[in-house]
Amino acid sequence: MAKGLAPVARACALLAGLVPGPLLAAPMPPRWQPMPTAPASTPVVWTPVPSEGAAAAAKGPLWQPVLPGEDSTAPSPSISGVAWQPIAPDDQAPGAPTPPSNFQEATALLESLMPTAEAYGTLLRLGQLPTATLPAEGGDQVTFQQVGPGSGGEAGGSDNQNYAFRADVVINRNLLISAFYTYADDPLFAPITVRPSQPANLWTVAGASLRARLAQFGSWTLAGEGSLELFTVGSGCGGTVSCDSSGTPNIFNNSGVPVVTHNLVGSLSLPLSWQANRQLQLSLVPGVSFLPASQGGGQGGAGTFYGTNVSLGLGANYRLGNQVQLFGSAILPFGPGTNAFDGSLTFSRVPILTLGANVAINPRIGLEASVTNGFGLSPATAILAMPSAPNQPLLSARFVWTPAAPDSPKPRYSARQASLALGGLSVSTGLNPVSGTTQLWANGDSSGNLLGSVAYSVSNDFQFQLAGGIFENVEPRNSFVDTFLGNSEVNFRVGGKAMIYRPTRALPIWSGLRATVGRSGGTQGQGYFFLEQSNTWEANTKLAFSVNPKLAWSGTGVSWGVGLAANLQLAERFQLIPEVNVVGSDQGGQNGSNGSLALRWLATDEAALDIYASNAAGLLDLGQLLNTNQVRVGARLMLSF
Repeated sequence: MAKGLAPVARACALLAGLVPGPLLAAPMPPRWQPMPTAPASTPVVWTPVPSEGAAAAAKGPLWQPVLPGEDSTAPSPSISGVAWQPIAPDDQAPGAPTPPSNFQEATALLESLMPTAEAYGTLLRLGQLPTATLPAEGGDQVTFQQVGPGSGGEAGGSDNQNYAFRADVVINRNLLISAFYTYADDPLFAPITVRPSQPANLWTVAGASLRARLAQFGSWTLAGEGSLELFTVGSGCGGTVSCDSSGTPNIFNNSGVPVVTHNLVGSLSLPLSWQANRQLQLSLVPGVSFLPASQGGGQGGAGTFYGTNVSLGLGANYRLGNQVQLFGSAILPFGPGTNAFDGSLTFSRVPILTLGANVAINPRIGLEASVTNGFGLSPATAILAMPSAPNQPLLSARFVWTPAAPDSPKPRYSARQASLALGGLSVSTGLNPVSGTTQLWANGDSSGNLLGSVAYSVSNDFQFQLAGGIFENVEPRNSFVDTFLGNSEVNFRVGGKAMIYRPTRALPIWSGLRATVGRSGGTQGQGYFFLEQSNTWEANTKLAFSVNPKLAWSGTGVSWGVGLAANLQLAERFQLIPEVNVVGSDQGGQNGSNGSLALRWLATDEAALDIYASNAAGLLDLGQLLNTNQVRVGARLMLSF
């Protein structure tokens, strides 16, 4: 079969398995029979064999393969060499769907099918603990993760965060190679009581790991995983370790100068996983982490650090349906080194515990949340607890993208719905642009705000987003506004939006979930986490309503509110969008509530322009939860292609 027709054949095969009605009424499978061999230039013509038995009641013909030259009424013991050809449309049974006739139709058919249960894989890691799972070829993954305590501690700001990026590449069914980078630069969480002031801190890790299947026996899999990493450790202000003032102490010696070291570290583990059934997998993981036992030698004096640790990991993950997996893990360190220290710089060993859930929006997109006391996000540092606060509960969020995995069915948007997928002004809608769509927007207003965004849909249900810009003249001002929306300070945001629900008869709404992280680029460089949930209901073909709860979470507190909006189709190319954000917190002042009114011109299917008036501080994230004492007039240009 020609390679280009493979998707067509696959779609036809899938279609055959889905056809309801009379063609499936017979208890026997269909049988096929070709006519006697014709010249090579003439296609084989198919004729029905008279049905028999229970099949006599079927409206369609029952087919049976025979060898060329045999009696057309005799069944054949072999189907070797039989060529297949779709029957003419006039010969199809009533109500039978038409098979795809070209590549485009086959692709459209495949895009309309729901992913099968087999498309949803199991987890590569249970928090910090590796499993013996190796994905099939094409199961490459890209992962973004953030872990932090949810409050700033001595660091202030959003909190003591550690960020990680990882790429897992499947070489073959027995070999997985990974590359990763982690970054944490906040001062230590708990007060360091044995130093005159709080030390600044820097942890970065860059490295690679290799996982190989060593043995497979029944439902048991044994794998080996090893990593080699460059672990940069900084303590005290100066050089690559930044903070608000110079000369703060480090945690390794009393020199009063920063200590910065680059350590070559690594890890080895032997994950053993038992797939008890489709729902339950259990893992046992002996391992060792090779970390330095001291830091600061040649930089004011060597001080205690972690050292090498032998450990035993235990983990379990349980599948609730296709899309939800619950998991838990424990890593027990046995020494000879340590994996934690407290505010008095006393080093000790503590178990690393994790409990969480992974939700697959579809086989291509996974969202994960967990509670843990593990701070390290690389194989060698996974055994490490939160620096200075080893028993502090941390919140971990992970995004997993498997680019080649099956996607959700493509939504069949009307032109009206495609325009709603552009979003609102300061109130989000629940719709996402379809996979492969790029969106750009640029915004300016009369008070000096300059904001912009670029976004790309990697799935029919998920869109990556990158946004930023500057806020100007947000009045009245207070310490909160100065920290996060300082004049002329660049704000940077990265995140994404998932469409988590599509309309049904029981609940005719579109629903989405969006999260971003980032920080201002001013002298304080403070960050915050932004989360919003959007719901859109189409009352009719010209009127839609949106409800949009949202919050901004930082070390100074939580700002929250609810956005309410309508979208009224005035004419084919014009929409009126009134919005209000009802704010329930007072981080930015006594009343952060604000309102906007926009006129949207849908210039083409690819371009739209919003002209608006608003007293919100800005259209981006935290700006939606703050008002100003002046009305801003602005414009936003949107491109979609």
